[in-house]
Amino acid sequence: MDKSQQISFLKRYAANQHSPEEHTNFLEWFHTLSEEDASAVMDLYASVVSSAEHPIPVDKQLLQNRIEQDLDYTDGVLIETSKGIGINWSRIWRFASAAIILCIMGLGYFIYRKSQNEPQLDHRTALTEDILPGGNRAVLTLGDGSKIVLNDAEAGEIARQEGVQISKIADGQLRYAAVSSAEKLEKAFINEIRTPKAGQYRIELSDGTKVWLNSASSIRFPASFDNRARKVEITGEVYFEVAGRYHSGKKVPFQVYSKRQKIEVLGTHFNIQSYEDETAIRTTLLEGSVRVTTLAAEKGMSADSVLLKPGEQAIYRTQLGPISVQKVDAEAAVAWKTGYFKFKDTEIQEVMRQLARWYDLEVAYIGTLPQDQFTGYISKNVAISQVLNILEEGGGVRFSLQGKQVEVYNKY
Repeated sequence: MDKSQQISFLKRYAANQHSPEEHTNFLEWFHTLSEEDASAVMDLYASVVSSAEHPIPVDKQLLQNRIEQDLDYTDGVLIETSKGIGINWSRIWRFASAAIILCIMGLGYFIYRKSQNEPQLDHRTALTEDILPGGNRAVLTLGDGSKIVLNDAEAGEIARQEGVQISKIADGQLRYAAVSSAEKLEKAFINEIRTPKAGQYRIELSDGTKVWLNSASSIRFPASFDNRARKVEITGEVYFEVAGRYHSGKKVPFQVYSKRQKIEVLGTHFNIQSYEDETAIRTTLLEGSVRVTTLAAEKGMSADSVLLKPGEQAIYRTQLGPISVQKVDAEAAVAWKTGYFKFKDTEIQEVMRQLARWYDLEVAYIGTLPQDQFTGYISKNVAISQVLNILEEGGGVRFSLQGKQVEVYNKY
């Protein structure tokens, strides 16, 4: 299919004027492409969609049938493992990515990893109640103790501290910018930004470092950094793009403190997940280099330290000793900041913890927990009923939603 044929089909698709046969042929052709060519097609579709007047979501069931057909019949896709049946991720993921692009602004797509000899049932719970997704919500606490609800604040300057102008530059974005060194005080003004459940926020610190806060997270930092070291404290999940800074020809280090862990960087992109309800602190490096060091809980205890490379994740289970390092899909670790949940072989408990933070839910498990693992994308910009229905379609779970509480059942 040459470029003109691609554009012709994608335009008809965006206008919902394509036939099922054309759709199937397109997916079969897309499946044969290299990673580079597949990415180019998805970029092309994104440009077509952005110019479409009335884009229509894809027939998700048709996509599901087509992908499941590949899972069932294509040689090399299914891989037998000691735990059951796995998925050739690189091959299937590209197909799932096509589904996401073709969903325009829709739900995304899900692939389910089934256990062996599992009965196939067609069951879907009717969810009569609903909860909307989270949004840009946070509270700023200034050095003098005063609080500003950022989602209620108007755009523009909202405060000044320590020679720094604090401005809300857009919905969900806050910027600290130096305006006068003469205003600096001897004692640093420590600020804190905290997101609730169902909240998120983006901040640019006074040194130019960019910070994204996920739901139920916080960061404490000086309004203005000194020239010895830039130190911040975080809880929850936070993504950093650290700006380089020099003083007298030397790099000024950036240090992040979380629960019993310190991260030292000079200029890099990384994500920290340090929620109280998670079993480990996970630090994922996307670019640059960071050193992760444990903080000894008591005198006499030895600290552990590892140096991460891009694509690696440090896992520190505070009760189980040293830090471990593994290769991971780094983009999956930061999908939350780009508006998606991205799962790969993820157990239902972890899936539900992420949903609980974003939708402000209470989760209860009824009976035997399903052992399914989930793989795929889901948009964070849809109501909870749509997310739960996707999970029901893709795995051995069903749900009951009452108010803010969702009950999770084993489907079988």
